Amino acid sequence: MDTYLSGPYIIYIIIPVSFSTHCLSSLTLDEALISLAPHTSNVEVMNDGMHYIEDAETLLSHSFTYSIHAPARSVNIASVLEPIRRASTEIICDSIELAVSADAKTVVFHPGYYAFTEEYDKAVSSLKKSLAAISEYAEDAGVACCVENMGNWGYFFLKDTADVPLIGDTPFCLDIGHANECATLEAFLDVPFMHIHVHDNDGKSDAHAALGEGNIDIKKVAEAIKRFGVECPVIECGTLEASLASAKVLEGLL
Repeated sequence: MDTYLSGPYIIYIIIPVSFSTHCLSSLTLDEALISLAPHTSNVEVMNDGMHYIEDAETLLSHSFTYSIHAPARSVNIASVLEPIRRASTEIICDSIELAVSADAKTVVFHPGYYAFTEEYDKAVSSLKKSLAAISEYAEDAGVACCVENMGNWGYFFLKDTADVPLIGDTPFCLDIGHANECATLEAFLDVPFMHIHVHDNDGKSDAHAALGEGNIDIKKVAEAIKRFGVECPVIECGTLEASLASAKVLEGLL
């Protein structure tokens, strides 16, 4: 929370936080939204697994302000197999259409991976081709689309800042838990980001734990959130209890 002086008054600027439905992934999406309603007016829909939807009907039955996390588990926009790359890109664009229908302003997606080191250059070419198509689609739709850094998982792109030039003008989403797992958080905090996923871990696994349960310096993260003007940080913990505790910590710093 920032404080500003205005004449004889003190004005407090409060940055609201959003809750990812990831914390209630075992429930249906409607059940998850009902459970979140007492705690927040901002939700990021993890459009995957139990929460995958093809239309906005469920979202429109609630009064949240939304962002959308596009499907990731079966998607690879960097695939060197053109049918898979093309289908993966189309799936991201489907989430952009969902965002339009739900009046969500932001869509987050993963950068994909290469299966063999020998295919790296081809995968980079595929990634850039997909990013160009997604960015064009998002611009036409009037939706902000950003690509997220990855955890320490095989041959995924964006595990460290050396890959940032590969995304070109595509806006960036910082996942602090992923960066901490890869021991690259400090470097990523210097990369401008328009969106952020907040959760903690001990640097050894992607635990999606509550802030304070791992070793992330959340004060430095909060400083970067304010420095880059991120309007609604997303709490992406593994449980609702962890999300509520993390929101309290983060709101106290913003």
